[in-house]
Amino acid sequence: MGKPVKIVFDTDIGGDCDDAGALAMLHRLCDKGEAELLAVTACYASPYVAGCIDAINRFYGREVPVGINYGVPQSEPGVYAAALCENFPNRYPADSYGTDNGAPDTLKLLRQILADAEDGSITLVVTGNLGSMARLATSEPDEISPMSGKELISRKLERTVLMGGRFFESWPMPIYAAIEAIGEPSTWEWNIYGSGLETARAAFDNWCGELVLSSFEIGTYIVTMKEYPSRAAEGDPVAEAYRIHNGGRGRNSWDHTAMLEAIRPGEYWNYHAYGRVWVDENLVTHWKPDAECRHTYLLPKADYEEIRQVIDDLVDGK
Repeated sequence: MGKPVKIVFDTDIGGDCDDAGALAMLHRLCDKGEAELLAVTACYASPYVAGCIDAINRFYGREVPVGINYGVPQSEPGVYAAALCENFPNRYPADSYGTDNGAPDTLKLLRQILADAEDGSITLVVTGNLGSMARLATSEPDEISPMSGKELISRKLERTVLMGGRFFESWPMPIYAAIEAIGEPSTWEWNIYGSGLETARAAFDNWCGELVLSSFEIGTYIVTMKEYPSRAAEGDPVAEAYRIHNGGRGRNSWDHTAMLEAIRPGEYWNYHAYGRVWVDENLVTHWKPDAECRHTYLLPKADYEEIRQVIDDLVDGK
């Protein structure tokens, strides 16, 4: 086994339960010595999100920095963020939001971690909208670092893995069954759409270094953590997230697959050629050749059932 992959996890946890599942899986991979969790940041702003994140981290025995994206308007708490923040031990109760005792701003935390890191040493995993990416990529030198955000990304990140996008160049037909099940249109993907055109373009257009997209197609047919609340340890906040979200019926593994690729690169998927990802006016992602850019996306290799079993075993601590 090589050195653990140093992970910074940027997430929209609190709404869909697969973010909580991906964080649980990350902690299990840390337990195995395959990963080291440096920080978890939220790509949105809510009084409950930092407490939600910290409750999960504390359950797994880790107390790491947590950030909130104060650079965007305050959002609704999501489906389960408030419940986890209010009912599980954590450092960030809702009334600490925006105070000296609350979680720091996501951008400042990201810049600080990258400034302190060795060159090429960190993997950033993003499983929400691109707000944190856009703020970092367009940030200017400050008291934290004399480097711009683009310079920090280029020098300090080994790679970035983003759950997001649809790629009709490789999957020309919509996945009708999955779309009907979740009520999503057949063109855009939610994390890109939820970013808005200006933010999505700011992130992609300014992101230097390797960027790997785990698109909508990758996790759609891999449903994991079925009946997880019934077999989880007592006091597990992730089990509560799955229970609240859909009664523990399991969930498509969009975020799990991005995390798995980040920590075990190339083991379960192939890669499209390098180029540049861009977003059209309808917020649909596309790939184009670009010799100066290292954007790519995942393509199938391993069997879906194999990947499902790997994820479930990891979350269950096997």
